[in-house]
Amino acid sequence: MSSSEKTGNLHLSKWLGSDVPERLDFVADNVLIDAAVTSHRNNDDIHVTAVDKMKWNAPYYIDTYMGNGAASRTVTLTSGFDPSWGIIFPVNRVMGKTDFSNEAHYNYFGFISTEGSTTGVDIDGRTLTVTQSAIPVSGNEYRNYNENGVTYIYILFR
Repeated sequence: MSSSEKTGNLHLSKWLGSDVPERLDFVADNVLIDAAVTSHRNNDDIHVTAVDKMKWNAPYYIDTYMGNGAASRTVTLTSGFDPSWGIIFPVNRVMGKTDFSNEAHYNYFGFISTEGSTTGVDIDGRTLTVTQSAIPVSGNEYRNYNENGVTYIYILFR
């Protein structure tokens, strides 16, 4: 005789001492277990995808480059991912300085985004483009993201 009782959730065989297990009981139980485990594993509402795990485990990347004074230069990113946004700023420098006598402002801080960035910085896949303006970019604003000898830090996010 097969099992007299079943478990509450998966309805697996729950034999009493007087029951005689049959091979079909084990096969049926294995089918139920396989279906339950497969359903659980494939449920994206309760499980995190591999992409989400990667974002959680390494959500950002930090690196530096040394400015070389060129009007424009590209920095190849070794982040291992295509960033969606980030920030850039100089090491041991102010984020911006104003020269009141010349009515000029020199900006060293910027936001980087695939949707649009601060004038003077741009990101495309794994390439960061930075500029150093010799003349004002807008009004009396200068963009200084590649000043010769200045080290810049950039923090990129997935």
